[in-house]
Amino acid sequence: MMRGIKRNVASEVRSLYRDKNKWTEAQGNLEFKSGKCGLPKSLWESYSAFANTNGGIIIVGVDAKGQPEGIPGIISYREEFINILSSGTKCNVVLTEAEDISFVELNGKDVLAIRVNAASVSQKPVYLDGKVHKCYIRVGEGDRLCVPEELGRMLRDKDVVTSSYSADADIIPNSGVDDLDAHTLLEYRKSLKRNRENHPWAELDDISLLTKLGAYARNRKSGEEGLTLAGLLMFGRTETIRELHPVFCIDYFEIDGSEKTLSRKRWVDRITADGTWEANLYQFFYKVLPRLAADLKRPFRLDESMLRKDDSTAYEAVREALANALIHADYREPGGVRVTKQPDGLVLENAGSLLISEEEVYAGGISRCRNKNLQTMFKLIGVVEEAGSGVDVLMKGWSENFLSTPRVVDARAAHKVIWTLPYLALMNKNIMYVQQEFLGYEKYARLSADEKILLMMIPADDSVSNQDIRMYTPRIHAADLGKMLAHLRDEGYLQSEGRSSATRYRLVANLAKQVQAIGALNYSNVGSNVGSNVGSNVGSNVGSNVGMLVSEELGLPEDLVRDIETYRKKGRNPRNVTDDILIAICTGRRVTLSQMSVLLNRESEPLRRDFVAPLVRHGRLKFTESRKTDSEQAYTSVVSSKSDGKMSP
Repeated sequence: MMRGIKRNVASEVRSLYRDKNKWTEAQGNLEFKSGKCGLPKSLWESYSAFANTNGGIIIVGVDAKGQPEGIPGIISYREEFINILSSGTKCNVVLTEAEDISFVELNGKDVLAIRVNAASVSQKPVYLDGKVHKCYIRVGEGDRLCVPEELGRMLRDKDVVTSSYSADADIIPNSGVDDLDAHTLLEYRKSLKRNRENHPWAELDDISLLTKLGAYARNRKSGEEGLTLAGLLMFGRTETIRELHPVFCIDYFEIDGSEKTLSRKRWVDRITADGTWEANLYQFFYKVLPRLAADLKRPFRLDESMLRKDDSTAYEAVREALANALIHADYREPGGVRVTKQPDGLVLENAGSLLISEEEVYAGGISRCRNKNLQTMFKLIGVVEEAGSGVDVLMKGWSENFLSTPRVVDARAAHKVIWTLPYLALMNKNIMYVQQEFLGYEKYARLSADEKILLMMIPADDSVSNQDIRMYTPRIHAADLGKMLAHLRDEGYLQSEGRSSATRYRLVANLAKQVQAIGALNYSNVGSNVGSNVGSNVGSNVGSNVGMLVSEELGLPEDLVRDIETYRKKGRNPRNVTDDILIAICTGRRVTLSQMSVLLNRESEPLRRDFVAPLVRHGRLKFTESRKTDSEQAYTSVVSSKSDGKMSP
């Protein structure tokens, strides 16, 4: 079932029953109950478990393997369930409405389907018989009692969203200003003065400033005073953080992409608490942000005047994503914050769970902050936006610059939130070249970022439905997505087949043929794999029109363009000719491997291995980026070519 779309429970059950791969408790959203001996008492444990996890459907009248048995007197079962639920004595929260209860005929047998909607953070914990310790969660295909830590987590998050409580406001026993890093606090003052000129707090003494920030507090009832959790984590020294809050963990990894399997991926850069820096949140933020933003300097984006826009919105999106992870993490839980930079995008993980639903995250405008003091600290130095606007900045900036939608997953079983920000546009520039050439520059520039995303996601050799696309564009409402697809069809970029919800869309024949030619994407099953199979070998078998677009982007002189066309037509060329033309292309300009591949109509990996790498080794070409594995790596010539930009005869 799609997020945010509530289907009729009877039709959903019938659909699941027809798909034997989904008709199983192992999926985690179904529970089978026999009704031979009346309404099963264990039903309520499943009710609590589904409510406290991700929701689900309880089917009464099937055996443990999902085979329909039927229920005699099924109407009385429904009435008994409704009466017990509405009494308020069995379950403390009602999460099933009238339309969530239905009779369903399966294989000639009548069963009772009960949908349990997931509880919001403010409704949890959902427990039984008035006893909070009778609280269950769903783990795989079974229900189990919450352990004290899980129950405490629910109650703590509930306090955050239903009161002024902040999870980072608790006073750390036996702590004081001496536990802070003086340099970090001084740097924070400087940042405050730069961002908020003449702000009165900037001139306060340390204790007064920390108190205003919520980094230091005094309990009026007990007289206890000291650093708050926010103060310790934001400004603390590494050793005192380890001593006073040992579960704290922050990590940054940069993966070079040289290993194909997940288990063997190598990192080329790492930031962790290794003793070379004070591992607090302030220092971590300013160490990691430049690394995340390093590849944002050349996003492929044009404004309405066909000029390249600056990368400010992309930078803002990355800044917001990093700050979001730091501000919303549950630092009382193991895991902390982990940031991974990969060739195909960014992944940011933080311990805890979402305080609002995934649907509300994508809708924007709603803010529930776990660590309000940390949010204030970052806001005062200009790192985060106003409450409720941060995700909007992230979504807008990323989709505009990289033509991809950031995705968030509330991985409750692992107790962490995962944001994925894919570099779709950077990975698929050649597809964009083809689309621009086909549509024309002006028409392409007038398309919205979301419409460009749709064109990027539709494969050359298959059709997609509205539902297929929605799985990978969760922030776009189904109705808006339908309008975009229809607009692209009416403009002549797509063709459709079928009607209503069965309508499927594919690229028009000429555009599909050009996209297929470059081989930059390889979607084998768009219904389940849209956006996840970005090809790395861009530029093989590219048509001359695409080559012309690259030539224009690089600003190649006309005589060099003619030499390139001659080279392409010959097919086979001596090694010295290939060397000379590569050097000519790279003279006075920055050229990526994929651009070379497109221009010369050669596959990128053999081109790199057999020609570019030797030219680098012999000092005739050089890297433009300091790290060889930089996803924006490019080349430029060290010496001028023999004919200053022309091939040798």
